[in-house]
Amino acid sequence: MIARWFWREWRSPSLLIVWLALSLAVACVLALGSVSDRMEKGLSQQSREFMAGDRTLRSSREVEQAWLDEARKIGLKVSEQVSFQTMTFAGDTPQLASVKVVDDLYPLYGELQTWPPGLKPAAGTVLLAPRLMALLNLKRGDTLDVGDATLKIAGEVRQEPDAGFNPFQMAPRLLMNRADMAKTGAVQPGSRVSWRYKFGGTPSQLAAYEKWLLPQLRPEHRWSGMEQEEGALGKSLARAQQFLLLSALLTLLLAVAAVAVAMGHYCRSRYDLVAILKTLGAGRAQLRKLIVGQWLLVLALSALTGGAIGLAFERLLMLLLRPVLPAALPPASLWPWLWSVGAMVVISLLVGLRPYRLLLATQPLRVLRRDAVANVWPLKFYLPAMIVAVVLLLAWLTGGSTLLWAVLAGAVVLALLCGALGWLLLKALKRLTFNALPVRLAVNRLLRQPWSTLSQLSAFSLSFMLLALLLVLRGDLLDRWQQQLPPESPNYFLINIAPEQVAPLKAFLAAHQVTPDSFYPVVRARLTAINGQSTQGNQDEALNRELNLTWQEKRPDHNPITAGSWPPKAGEVSMEEGLAKRLNVRPGDTLTFTGDTQAFNARVTSLRKVDWESLRPNFFFIFPSGALDGQPQSWLTSFRWEKGNAMLTELNRAFPTVSLLDIGTILKQVGQVLEQVSRALEVMVVLVTLCGVLLLLAQVQVGMRQRHQELVVYRTLGAGKKLLRTTLWCEFALLGMVSGLVAAIGAETALALLQKQVFDFPWEPDWRLWLILPTSGALLLSMCGGWLGTRLLKGRALFRQFAS
Repeated sequence: MIARWFWREWRSPSLLIVWLALSLAVACVLALGSVSDRMEKGLSQQSREFMAGDRTLRSSREVEQAWLDEARKIGLKVSEQVSFQTMTFAGDTPQLASVKVVDDLYPLYGELQTWPPGLKPAAGTVLLAPRLMALLNLKRGDTLDVGDATLKIAGEVRQEPDAGFNPFQMAPRLLMNRADMAKTGAVQPGSRVSWRYKFGGTPSQLAAYEKWLLPQLRPEHRWSGMEQEEGALGKSLARAQQFLLLSALLTLLLAVAAVAVAMGHYCRSRYDLVAILKTLGAGRAQLRKLIVGQWLLVLALSALTGGAIGLAFERLLMLLLRPVLPAALPPASLWPWLWSVGAMVVISLLVGLRPYRLLLATQPLRVLRRDAVANVWPLKFYLPAMIVAVVLLLAWLTGGSTLLWAVLAGAVVLALLCGALGWLLLKALKRLTFNALPVRLAVNRLLRQPWSTLSQLSAFSLSFMLLALLLVLRGDLLDRWQQQLPPESPNYFLINIAPEQVAPLKAFLAAHQVTPDSFYPVVRARLTAINGQSTQGNQDEALNRELNLTWQEKRPDHNPITAGSWPPKAGEVSMEEGLAKRLNVRPGDTLTFTGDTQAFNARVTSLRKVDWESLRPNFFFIFPSGALDGQPQSWLTSFRWEKGNAMLTELNRAFPTVSLLDIGTILKQVGQVLEQVSRALEVMVVLVTLCGVLLLLAQVQVGMRQRHQELVVYRTLGAGKKLLRTTLWCEFALLGMVSGLVAAIGAETALALLQKQVFDFPWEPDWRLWLILPTSGALLLSMCGGWLGTRLLKGRALFRQFAS
């Protein structure tokens, strides 16, 4: 009997909307949950490869042997690296090289790509970057002098798993075995050497070692995992994951709203049926069995169809993201299925429990009096409890992300606006006189049903706002990156330029029609005191290493001033805003720096916002000219070149001590990530759009029966079909225009929070929202009104329903 009743009720449009909305909620959570689960596992594995270990310990000097012995005792694998720069010689030709000394375990994870494949730097041999071999005119099998040692070239190193990106310290790479480091004599007391120790093992082993090690670390040490690794690519991937999370959140919000509207309407439409069944002798237990059985069948069907749609969307997302993900991702666990089905059950309980409870409590008296409605679970108590439960569910699913609170803030603003503007609209409509009869009829209907008008306004505005959020932010993902990196952005850095080389280097670049970016002087120093208080013991990374200082007369265009005034004068300095906040430094504070030759003070007179993702030269501190003349200095610049390697090789031969860094590969990689994620977001736009359409249809369906009865009365009084269709068109066009205006205000509020707090974009009002949303809302809903009018005015069907 349950199955027969379910099949009979299945034709109800409201129940179909409930099924579709629940299915889309399951599909969304399952697809994104599976992708996120697989990406988390795969990227966790890839992060090992990216770091060539699970954890890294950096130090400016060799650490105590007892630390390494303890790690091995716990069961961790330990690989040691030493990095420094030194001059190499092929005959009489010198070239500065970035030397990485590794042991036989390197790399713990990942693949060292070489030519011929499968090589490792064995004792007595080295691996060189192709550019270093080209600069020194060497080939495989030749020898190379590194300090006091002569080593054989075993092959080329094409890619290191832990290459990273540091524009101030990179030169053409040379990989050497640890056994040969002492022979070179290149590392002496006072040499600038970086020690890295890579650790690999199980999470429990790493946790035990961290607990033992962290209390012993000193300021010159830095312990990090992949979560601490930042950079343009890392931030882009994190930002992309935030976009996917946002799309899932918007889909769930729209699904909850659509289920609430459709389920409430379906239950209200069955009050008469339940009243008749009770009159004919149906008991409460029998009706409960029918209602609960139907509910369970809807949930089961939603789980099946949603699961199938979710798996299809997962395959499509993985196909779109394949170029930027690891080649083979592990399969997803069962957690996404539990999340999706659990979310569906909780959503259906939260929004459906009260309507079904009211349906079950319908009184037989309703057969005679249609106003007889059960009074259980008052809405003024149930609605706040449901909202709190939904927010807690979403907070759990999103991990308490700032995304949720930004979107909810926009929704709260939207709800307040709907109430205020709706009330003002109704007040204004009462005072206006319209000559056109269709407009007058449409306005009269809106005035007769103020709560219905406000509810429709809220539903339409929510759909438009959430869809606008995703579309605008999806465009920002690529647009902001492209704005930061216009077509003429530099793709090469020149670093370690001696002061006497600046003029000849400018002449060389000019001779080859290359226009360099600004030349930046660089001085290395430590920040050792703030307002006379020593910084020793502060764990901020910027205080535990040498910083690159510079001086400039002109403020860099990409460094806007956020506090104070530019330019700094003698004894003054301009500071990066983020570091100032971390160290609690304000304009007017005095900083003490210690360089290679002496200590010096400077008063902070301005704070600058620095975009570290832009891959342009950026500095924590900018001094006035002459402030750093007493310190050893070098220079750097950047330029764009796309005409082959001949000029680059000639530049390196003319200036062998200048290091050339190619960042074009990094730019290409980041751009590829953003492009692929942008395509994946198009899939999520489809899900959000479908949920938005369901919410619109559910809200339209709510007023279908009442509009139908009103149209019958108008037709009986002699109104023509054209007049009634025009009336519906005007009613929905007016609702759409106001809904679009409210949605634009709500979307602008949410965008301001999201762009500033979550995606770290500079926020600017988007004038397109104020034009497109009201216009689109009016057009879309007027089309909906036209469709509804055609359906409701189908000849005799109109009078058959009225008669029934």
